[in-house]
Amino acid sequence: MKRKKLSPVELEAAVNGIRKKYNDLIVEYMVPKKIKDSFEDRYIDALRARVGMGNFIYSEILLVTNLIKNEKEKLQKIELNKQKRLHALKNNINKQNKSIADRVVEANRDKIRKYQGIGLDDSDAFEINKLYGAVKFFEQNYWPFIEKVLRRIYPSRYSGPRMGMENRLFEITITGPDGFPPGLIKLRTMLNRKPREYSSLERETQRCILDVSFLLHDINDELPGFKHEGLLGEGESKVLDETIEYVHTRLEDFRLMDLKESKLKER
Repeated sequence: MKRKKLSPVELEAAVNGIRKKYNDLIVEYMVPKKIKDSFEDRYIDALRARVGMGNFIYSEILLVTNLIKNEKEKLQKIELNKQKRLHALKNNINKQNKSIADRVVEANRDKIRKYQGIGLDDSDAFEINKLYGAVKFFEQNYWPFIEKVLRRIYPSRYSGPRMGMENRLFEITITGPDGFPPGLIKLRTMLNRKPREYSSLERETQRCILDVSFLLHDINDELPGFKHEGLLGEGESKVLDETIEYVHTRLEDFRLMDLKESKLKER
C-alpha cells in the first residue's frame, strides 16, 4: 500500500520521533546502541535509493514499536518469575512456622467462637463478626439499664458522657437495610473486592476493633461510678455487677485489655 508523500518537515519530525523511541529503548531496556545505528543506516540507504519515505517511515515505526513491546514483555516475565520465587520462599517459611502460628490463632478463635455473630460470614472477618455480635447482645440486654442510670445522673442527654457513648454504640449496633451497621460499610466493601488488598483490609479491621475497644473501655470506666450511695434502685446492684462482668469478660476474650484510648495516647 502506497503511503502519502511526506513533506520535508513531516519527514524530519517522523525521523526524530523514531530516534527518540530508540533512545528510550536503549536507556530504559539497556539494549545495544547498534540497534539505533542500524536504523540510521537504513534511513540513509532509503534516502539514497529515493524510495517512498511514507512506506519507509511506517515500517520503521512498526519495527521500533514491536521492539519496545518485546523488551517490555521480557521485563514483565522476569519480574513475574521473581515474584513466583519470592512467593515460594515465603510459603516455605510460613510452612515452618505454621504449626505454632496456627495454634495461637486457633486458640484465640476458640475463645470467641461461642459468641453470636452478625452474619459477616467471612474467614477474614471472623473476629469482627463475633466482636460486633457481642456488642449487639450488650446493646440489647445491658444498655437499657445503663442508659436508665445515666438519665438519673445526667437528665439531659446532651450533658455528660451519655450522648457520646450512645451515638458510638448505635454506630456499631444499629443495622441498615442490608442488615449491617454503618461502621462496617468500608470493611465490607474491601471484603467484596477481588483480589483483596490485605494491607488495607488489615488497617480497616484494626480501626473497627479500636472503635469497639475504646467504647467498651469508656463504658467499663463509667460503670463503677454507679455504685454511689442512693443512686441505684432495689435489685440494680446485681444488674450492675452482671453488666460489669459482661463488659470486662468481652475485653479479655477479644484481647482488648491493652487497647484503651488513653493508654495508646501515652505511647
